[in-house]
Amino acid sequence: MSAEPTTPDLVELARRLDEAANRMDLDAIVSFYAPDAVWESVGLGTSFEGRTAIRGFWEDMTVAYEDFEWWSEGILDLGNGVVFNVDRASGRPVGSTGRVELRIAIVAVWEGSLVVRGTTYSDIDQARAAAERLAESRRQAMCEESTTPDVMELVRGTFDAANRRDFDALMGFYAPNALMDATRTAGIAPRGREAIRGLAEEWVGAYEELEWVAEEPVDLGNGVVFAVVSQKASPVGVTGYVQQREGWIWVRFDDLIASVTIYPEADIDEARAAAERLAAERG
Repeated sequence: MSAEPTTPDLVELARRLDEAANRMDLDAIVSFYAPDAVWESVGLGTSFEGRTAIRGFWEDMTVAYEDFEWWSEGILDLGNGVVFNVDRASGRPVGSTGRVELRIAIVAVWEGSLVVRGTTYSDIDQARAAAERLAESRRQAMCEESTTPDVMELVRGTFDAANRRDFDALMGFYAPNALMDATRTAGIAPRGREAIRGLAEEWVGAYEELEWVAEEPVDLGNGVVFAVVSQKASPVGVTGYVQQREGWIWVRFDDLIASVTIYPEADIDEARAAAERLAAERG
């Protein structure tokens, strides 16, 4: 039995990163960052992108001091991958008898067990407010992403419903005024759920067995999907099967299918080109 996936303990990871900084273990420090991570300072206006650049930042900071120390005053996981740290650094500049101390706040965004962005602030309150706003905005984005079906899910859902002859479920994927443009194949273009349902029921009713398969559907972006659709069916009263292939173009609007355009097999290449143009126009 495979182990259940676990959510990383970001507070523990942040604590281990602080420990690596305190002992100036540069290899360990950069291992906590994603390859394309960004480390920036609001006060200094500096930005370092990638592990090599971030390692250089840490090297420049630590080699200038003797007796360098780095520790955390507190680490808070604000959720949605956002961690807020208040850290202190202390060190004696090379050749000096005095010490320099620094207190900063860090807002880090983690994906999995790696930091993808870290931002330092000298103003602790400003940092805390920024961290809370960031966590909330990521929470909202995640909620929207988890509840909004993508167009590929809509397409797969229509075929699943059609193949099991669940017309109520099938119509749930279509916008109220959706268009089924079958003028090129059947000479009709029903608009609205009732008309599309009527076409589906009439079509399916003519066969004892019927299966639709979308062959490698392609999400072209901007709510447009293209697929070659094959149908294999056994007409009522006939022992054999008939098969056909068509080019279908789906367009999504407000999380529902707004239109489906069907091209005959001879015009599949034309359908693909039309779908690509449509996706570009909607971009």
